[in-house]
Amino acid sequence: MSAVLPTAGTGASVTVEDDTEYIRSRMLLPVLDIENRNVLMISHSYGGMPASAAAHGLSKTDHATEGKTTSVLGQIFIAAILARGGDGKDVVATFGGQLPPHIQTDEKENLIKCEDPKPPLFHDLPPVLADAAVLSCISQSLKSFQSPCPAATWHTEAFKGRCAYIRTVNDRAIPYEVQNMMLEGSGQEWITRDIETGHSAQLAAPETLKNIIIEVSKQFEAM
Repeated sequence: MSAVLPTAGTGASVTVEDDTEYIRSRMLLPVLDIENRNVLMISHSYGGMPASAAAHGLSKTDHATEGKTTSVLGQIFIAAILARGGDGKDVVATFGGQLPPHIQTDEKENLIKCEDPKPPLFHDLPPVLADAAVLSCISQSLKSFQSPCPAATWHTEAFKGRCAYIRTVNDRAIPYEVQNMMLEGSGQEWITRDIETGHSAQLAAPETLKNIIIEVSKQFEAM
């Protein structure tokens, strides 16, 4: 299951908290409580922030204490932003006060944009696929990057041993070195895997990515 988050494609004053609530109420809880199925949460890039925050109270340990049989079994982050959150800082302040050079801000329209997305996001895709991916790109609410990062769950005891990070080795949007800095700065032990792609591994190497996700998910299921 995937979705276009509320902050995507709008200049409205919607925040990362709105994305968090959307993931929790529209995606996680219906599967857990209505369909009665476990969830493996996979997030990419910016999505790592609202996704992890949305999992508060939904771990296997948390749900077991409530007598529930379903839970978020684990979290897999793909070239994702790792912000601990909960300290009032937005994502820009959390990572040094500057956006990466491929992202431009439009204060008047309240948007962040990537005017030329192919080099940072799709440089390793076949030309036809890269062109199609560019056409699918949309802007995002500037407030999503200027609102406080919600508290993540990847560092909590409830998800200890249940978080994995897939590093995109040839990434030009969130470089491999930056991904490693975030992992080291998290102070947590992670299950890590590398994939030889740019930022959009789901397009560049879908089969390889699928196999990594299946392998890691089996570890979570066995816990």
